[in-house]
Amino acid sequence: MKTLLLCLSCLLTPMWAYAASYVAGDAINPISLLDQNDQTVSVTDETQVLLFSRSMKGGDVIKEALTPLSTTQMPAGLVYVADISGMPSLIAKFVAVPQMQDLPFAIGLDREGEISRLLPDTKDMATMILLNQRNILDIAYFDSSEALGQALAKLNQPQ
Repeated sequence: MKTLLLCLSCLLTPMWAYAASYVAGDAINPISLLDQNDQTVSVTDETQVLLFSRSMKGGDVIKEALTPLSTTQMPAGLVYVADISGMPSLIAKFVAVPQMQDLPFAIGLDREGEISRLLPDTKDMATMILLNQRNILDIAYFDSSEALGQALAKLNQPQ
């Protein structure tokens, strides 16, 4: 009887429950989050570059790469999303988010971790996802702001 129940539960469990993360070729769902200034940040069909961090180290890599860029140096259609669900809420509310408000770019903040749960990541690295109509063309991981900055600069060069 236990074996029968186990088999039935496996058959009836939705396949999305097993999904680890998006991969190249997948279409990501639209994302809409509030940024550090309570403005809406969205991943739409027009988004071409999605930067993502789930850790403080990955966030630092992205922050250090984006901070020196002027508006004209930012790749078109760039959106930055950070999963801050692992951060204690009091630290996020009174320390981290106020510090983020001084940054010259928006960060879509996933405070619960649900919206960004399928976005790919590697421990302590920044993720860059190249998109076309929300379809993933390529995924790259960066452990230094220099390497990420170079990759972003290449995106601004005429093809």
